[in-house]
Amino acid sequence: MQLQLKTWQFVEDYLKTKTGIIIPIGSTEQHGPTGLIGTDALTAEMIGRGVGEKVGALVAPTISVGMAQRRALAGAHDQPAAA
Repeated sequence: MQLQLKTWQFVEDYLKTKTGIIIPIGSTEQHGPTGLIGTDALTAEMIGRGVGEKVGALVAPTISVGMAQRRALAGAHDQPAAA
């Protein structure tokens, strides 16, 4: 159940019997020349939705956090991380 697709009345009723809401969190960073920038956030979202469906929990919109600094430069994914 996606929170953003529900009305406030639905959420109010949901919270009368349940207190859990799944909040997917994933980073936004490069994954090589063919990888999607949103891979981590998309993975968290899909896992969150799957778990939410299985247990009947609301799933909040995904929080996409900033990119990892060690991968901030183009081509940095081919270089070892600094110690």
